[in-house]
Amino acid sequence: GEMMRRYLASLGDLGRKDIRHEPGDAGTTKSFEDARAFLDGFGLPYDLVSGNHDLEGLDEFDTDEDNLRAWLACFDKPTPQFCRQIGEKTLLLGLSTTRFRDAPFSSHEVHIDDAQIAWFLDVVRAHPADAGWKILVFSHAPITGSQLRVLQEVHIKNGCAWLNHCSGNRNVFYDAVRENPQIKMWFSGHFHMSHDYQDAVATVGACTFVQAGVVGPVSSRDGRRQTRIVLGCSDRIKIYTVNHHLRDGEGVANLRLDVSIDVEKNEVEYAHGVEDFDHDDWFQAYVPRKEDGCYIAAPDGSVADAESLGSKVCWWHMNDGKVLGVHQGQLVEYDAETLSPLGIVVSKEKLGDREVLVVENGKAIVLVSEEDENFVEVVHPNEDGSYWRKFQRNKRVRQEEKAREINAKMWLKKNKMWAKKE
Repeated sequence: GEMMRRYLASLGDLGRKDIRHEPGDAGTTKSFEDARAFLDGFGLPYDLVSGNHDLEGLDEFDTDEDNLRAWLACFDKPTPQFCRQIGEKTLLLGLSTTRFRDAPFSSHEVHIDDAQIAWFLDVVRAHPADAGWKILVFSHAPITGSQLRVLQEVHIKNGCAWLNHCSGNRNVFYDAVRENPQIKMWFSGHFHMSHDYQDAVATVGACTFVQAGVVGPVSSRDGRRQTRIVLGCSDRIKIYTVNHHLRDGEGVANLRLDVSIDVEKNEVEYAHGVEDFDHDDWFQAYVPRKEDGCYIAAPDGSVADAESLGSKVCWWHMNDGKVLGVHQGQLVEYDAETLSPLGIVVSKEKLGDREVLVVENGKAIVLVSEEDENFVEVVHPNEDGSYWRKFQRNKRVRQEEKAREINAKMWLKKNKMWAKKE
């Protein structure tokens, strides 16, 4: 095709995965410069969005604003978001995370600020489906309701799986997709794993959500290095994978067709089966479905006893409308609108062999122990009404606390405060 119809999009996380406190680390100016040299090497027009690690230059920048400003300057970007028309009535839209140090909980939550959200909604509404527009969206993390695979022990537990995961407006993106059928595809990365999974591509309504793997050899959780290639025409989009880790005798990477999408009929055809890594390390987070047979309509008493807790899968509504469930021996909260997993309420370690009861017509959750009849624990909601616990705290705060502890110990040692008194 013509060069003007080709475009490269990066989903963020440009720097080295391991933090060594030196130039080249994620979020440093050098990581941006190295990435620009790499992207320039394709000889194609391109744009990019920021990932959570792109704002992790804590040793070089004091504020998120300074870190983001350096990222923007390196790539000559006037704004964190981008909009490009690449074909007849075909738009590419990109949204960037803007905070790391200022995150109220996990610094690795991918957060889209209010200004970008307002811009995004305005652009989408200005290019309606009935006028023939097709929109492809790019963000570092996926949105709630996308039904893409996430890692329960990493991103769900730490509250950083979805765009604006810890924010009250996290479903604004899902609502935009549901209300605007011109949004045909949404690409995301974030999980540092390959996309060799059946649920690395998921279609919800008129939109197909696509997970993208990683290019760097040390950034992949499962050792696979992959890139997506999208080939589109007026009525059909095909998605290919470049397997950088699979090469022929001449060193050429393997290319395979994954999915073909009829964008007029919203029909998705998979080109092949997938190898699924459903083992302890990569087990996906369970996403409830209304007709999955696991819903408890009116919980009253025990929902999982000690014997069944490890294998039980169930979910229910509390009296206040919150959605909770049991999966992999843990108590989990799900988003009430999209049923996307939000976080762990009681971990597997803490739940142990206790029995889970829902009492008082869904007003309370109670944990009891068969071994200790005197043990009774009520699971209380948080101050904001949610139940899931924020296990991962802001990284900068944790680093500052660690630094204070080290300095305090050095002072005590220097002043011999630990010396034995005679």
